[in-house]
Amino acid sequence: MKKQHQWDTTWLLFARMMADRHSKCASKSVACVIVKDEKPISIGINGTPSGHMNCNEMYLKQDNILYKSAAEGQSQKHPDLSIVHNGQMFHRCDNQEEHHEWSKMNEIHAEINALGKLAADSTSARHATAYVTHSPCHACSLALIASKIDRVVYSTGYEYGDGLTLMRQSGIEVLHRPLTEEYFLERIFDKDL
Repeated sequence: MKKQHQWDTTWLLFARMMADRHSKCASKSVACVIVKDEKPISIGINGTPSGHMNCNEMYLKQDNILYKSAAEGQSQKHPDLSIVHNGQMFHRCDNQEEHHEWSKMNEIHAEINALGKLAADSTSARHATAYVTHSPCHACSLALIASKIDRVVYSTGYEYGDGLTLMRQSGIEVLHRPLTEEYFLERIFDKDL
């Protein structure tokens, strides 16, 4: 059991690193690593399809406040609610849920990206484990159930992650393994990890 816990932590740390380094979402960096027979068989990161505008080109989130890129020539009603980031002007969004709506229409979740790569290669996720930085939403949970995944391990709860009960009812083992910043600092060089 201890060995499985160590592997779970290792793959969650890897998923977190992939999300932090490669996600193009301004609001939440999410990754899913699918592991089978102790080997990663697919990695998915949340974002738009290849060739489409990335979320972080349009939105910016700072101090938990959402900003939207200012189009050239666009005037701002409240210039004091604007910021410049990497030479680009962003205006505070009047509707802080705007990004979530944009994301639902334009971004693919990490779990779907990971499962899609497997499908493109005709590789099965049956009996694999999905390591996800955030708990899966309802749609991703349905996709994980359909893929015949055995386990889902996640580190952070997602406010729209309402698929946990559904996966458990379908016989998937669902585990929450939080990774705190203190954990990273204390354990990063620990050989028992």
